[in-house]
Amino acid sequence: MSRKNGFSVVSVFISFLIAQITCEEFELENTESLVECVQCVQLWRSASAKEGKVCTSGASTCRGNACFMRQCKHCPVYQYMSGCVNFSPWQLADLEMNRRTSELRMRRVGAVLLCEDTFNQTTCVCNRRDKCNSIHSRLPFATYSEGLFKGIVNFDTIIAAIDPRYLEVMSGYHFRFLASSSSVSSLSSFIAIIVFFLFSH
Repeated sequence: MSRKNGFSVVSVFISFLIAQITCEEFELENTESLVECVQCVQLWRSASAKEGKVCTSGASTCRGNACFMRQCKHCPVYQYMSGCVNFSPWQLADLEMNRRTSELRMRRVGAVLLCEDTFNQTTCVCNRRDKCNSIHSRLPFATYSEGLFKGIVNFDTIIAAIDPRYLEVMSGYHFRFLASSSSVSSLSSFIAIIVFFLFSH
């Protein structure tokens, strides 16, 4: 066998090993089997003492081919949400592709939770065991930057099916947040123009 052919065989073998490793690292199983998921919406205690402890060990459950959980950082009213999601094969394929191109922020050995971290919330999916989305579980996770789930799954819609109040509350929050951000940006631009005018004369 020529040296060139030998190099080609080695290259193909290395590429195969890399593909296998990448495939094994994907946190979700590409399967249609259903898992049992915790389904609950927990409010901040300041919003409702009654609904502030609903995501307990006795919370309701549902079944899907994956579970999700979302922890809010700055949301009004809402603290934590969890439930089921049913990914199609193409959604799982797109999710794995997004994962490969997203910035990895943190990874624990043996990660079974695939998470996206944004300014306002952390959202995770899993399907390797029942109730993997329980707030009481301490499962290893891999966290990626914003954009991991973009164009693949809309968790706001899924959460709204569990709690119809969610979209109304969050849309009002986003409007106020964007308006305040826009005001700060406009003020900064105005100050920059004044400073430029003063120093240019």
